[in-house]
Amino acid sequence: MIYASVAEWMSFFGRFHPLAVHLPIGFLVLIVIFELLNKFQKNQIPAEVVTIALLVTAISASGACLLGYFLSLEGGYNEEILGEHQSQGIGLAIISWGLWITHSDWFLSKISFAKYFYLPLLSFSFLLMIITGHHGGNLTHGETYLTENTPNPLRKWINLPEKEIKIDENQVENKIVNINEAFVYEDIVKPIFKQKCEQCHNASKMKGNLRMDEISLLQKGGKHGVIFKANNVEESEFLKRILLPESEEEHMPPKGKSQITEQELIILKWWIQQGASFDKKVSQLIQTDEIKPILISMGGDASNVSNQVMQDRFVIEESILSRNVGEVKQSDIEKIKKIGGLILPLSKDNNYVELTFLNNPKFSDNDSPLISISPEQTLWLKLSNTQITDKSCSEISKLTNLTRLHLENTKITDNALSSLGGLQNLEYLNLTNTSISDNGTLALVNLKNLKKIYLWKTKVTLLGVENLKKKMPKLSVEIGLSEQQTEELSKQKVNEKSDDVYQK
Repeated sequence: MIYASVAEWMSFFGRFHPLAVHLPIGFLVLIVIFELLNKFQKNQIPAEVVTIALLVTAISASGACLLGYFLSLEGGYNEEILGEHQSQGIGLAIISWGLWITHSDWFLSKISFAKYFYLPLLSFSFLLMIITGHHGGNLTHGETYLTENTPNPLRKWINLPEKEIKIDENQVENKIVNINEAFVYEDIVKPIFKQKCEQCHNASKMKGNLRMDEISLLQKGGKHGVIFKANNVEESEFLKRILLPESEEEHMPPKGKSQITEQELIILKWWIQQGASFDKKVSQLIQTDEIKPILISMGGDASNVSNQVMQDRFVIEESILSRNVGEVKQSDIEKIKKIGGLILPLSKDNNYVELTFLNNPKFSDNDSPLISISPEQTLWLKLSNTQITDKSCSEISKLTNLTRLHLENTKITDNALSSLGGLQNLEYLNLTNTSISDNGTLALVNLKNLKKIYLWKTKVTLLGVENLKKKMPKLSVEIGLSEQQTEELSKQKVNEKSDDVYQK
């Protein structure tokens, strides 16, 4: 049998401190109310009731102190604020016992003048409770938690001017005026960290000895080492934790906190893939197909976005977006979330969505009925890196408005593509790292509106690509050719032209 260590038990019980600390606070407030009622009303609260409440306050305050000490052993807190909070908490517990003593009949019968200490001690304990709670809040949420959100209604109420807010000249209402000139970390990545991560990883609270509010400390990492590796998404620890199920203890942000959205996850992955630079602009990085529409949505003025970013906006898709469909049922959204998927809105002006299962690599054919849960509303579908096979394509074929389909790194074969012939609005198809061959691409001819296809790491040959291009001249085919393959293809074209001339 394996027994838990003392440290493990202390850590376990320490987690109950935020819960336990509310008991003495509640009783102390109740006692103050009792004393006010006794002073201003005829119906008196019995002294015995107040004495019992004081005893419960003293016991619970002492217990909260002990649990708080256990919690502090985990580390990751600002030592100065932690020391103040501990001293104030212990002081409040001692004063609570003093209040009980100076209110008990037995003690007053021995020392009658002790009753004169009761009200001053009660007033002081109430003030100390507020200060102690404030420092506890600072440890948990950070020192600027109450003041960081502006405008501040309290300042208006007491007729004080609002704090001056520095506005980045490149941004207006969270829109980046010139997306190409925006700094990737400062303007795009850092706001995500600030909103979703810094609450637990700041100067006041350093969970896991990690701070994310300063670049040098972010690069240093925490007690488990560095949290990201440039150009390596798979080995970047903070991304691994984001992708864990929310029920897992190591999932970040913790359950109950505001979670990383699918778009934010794409941004963070892109930043890592492009070298995790802290000083480069958007225009200096390669803009992948996934990041392009996100960058567009962040731009305040689409006319300032580079052609490279804009080129992925398709004609059919824009036409569909101009129409509208009914809202996705909330029950359907919950079903998708339950299995680790996400339904994300594509525009605030309509109800079209992106359906993605990127966070659930175990998604398989058994789960495929969920693919067509909202057939009219689903405009983008991402099944990358899942376990689906050709069987799931019957569900995909039901998405009549689908314009973008990601099937990269799945187990689909040539047989799957023949099932997709009904997707007449499909404009983008990613088949990277699948077993698709030249025979399979023949079925794509039925997709009249297909504009772009990715065939990297497939069995499709250069000859197969050429045959596909002849039948679909407007189709852009990305096959990841090396320089040698490109030269071979050029020679092949020259030879073909020579043969044609010879035959004539």
